[in-house]
Amino acid sequence: MKTLAKFFLILLVIAGCSKAPVESKAPSDYIAKVDGSYIVEKDLKKQFNALPDFMKTIYNNAEGKKKLADELVKKELIYLEAKKQELDKSPEYKEKLEEFQKLSLISMLLTKEIEEKAKVTEEDVKKYFDTHPDEFSTDRVRASHILVSTKEEADSLLKKLKAGEDFAALAKKNSIDKGSAAKGGDLGFFGRGQMVPEFEKAVFSMKKGEVSEPVKTQFGYHIIKLTDLKKGEKADYDKVKESLSKKLLTEKRRAAFDSYIEKLKNSYNVEINEDKLKNIKLAD
Repeated sequence: MKTLAKFFLILLVIAGCSKAPVESKAPSDYIAKVDGSYIVEKDLKKQFNALPDFMKTIYNNAEGKKKLADELVKKELIYLEAKKQELDKSPEYKEKLEEFQKLSLISMLLTKEIEEKAKVTEEDVKKYFDTHPDEFSTDRVRASHILVSTKEEADSLLKKLKAGEDFAALAKKNSIDKGSAAKGGDLGFFGRGQMVPEFEKAVFSMKKGEVSEPVKTQFGYHIIKLTDLKKGEKADYDKVKESLSKKLLTEKRRAAFDSYIEKLKNSYNVEINEDKLKNIKLAD
């Protein structure tokens, strides 16, 4: 990735500097000349507009413009030296150029087909807020869990719990979450947004004293016991609308992406060589 990042820097130089022979008439708006190339006003503005907003205020002055111009000169010097050493003729360069072209086209297509089409309106956000009141309550729950690696282990422990064995004792003996296991599986009180989605969805749908079926998350399989519940108020819409909008936009784009990929799969022939794939060693 570091090598690719360096390559992108070179490409920025190519795109960011005008190429005009020294013998030709200098552009009226040139701000620097490096050997056979001129750096002009639009190059400086392009460099400035690529900065994050908080940095634009730092560079929007005489000293900042000088620093940006110096950076453009440095890039041009490195670019010219790379050309002089004929690095642009190397197989490595050509391979990276092809990869960059591919990534650029992928980015352009996804922007066109996903980002520009998958939009979330203010009405979408408000409707979701109003129709999912439980997600925006300040309810807090207290739960205990037993975390194990396999579904078989979880099923076995659930049978023992249904037969009357003590939850805390089983958690201490079997849970791979050693921090909570020492406390009989107790996780203390927590609100929404503090646990992984699968765990949160399960625990906030339970009744006090209830024990869940095995719940799969990225960590393994959980058996959850809801031990306490503190009802809260519904969150203020103005305080959550921004984060909710981002959440809905992410979900909408993910769904649009998945749908688009399925559409493409039906338009192209895709074949996975499973035998070859399983025999590849990625690391020794």
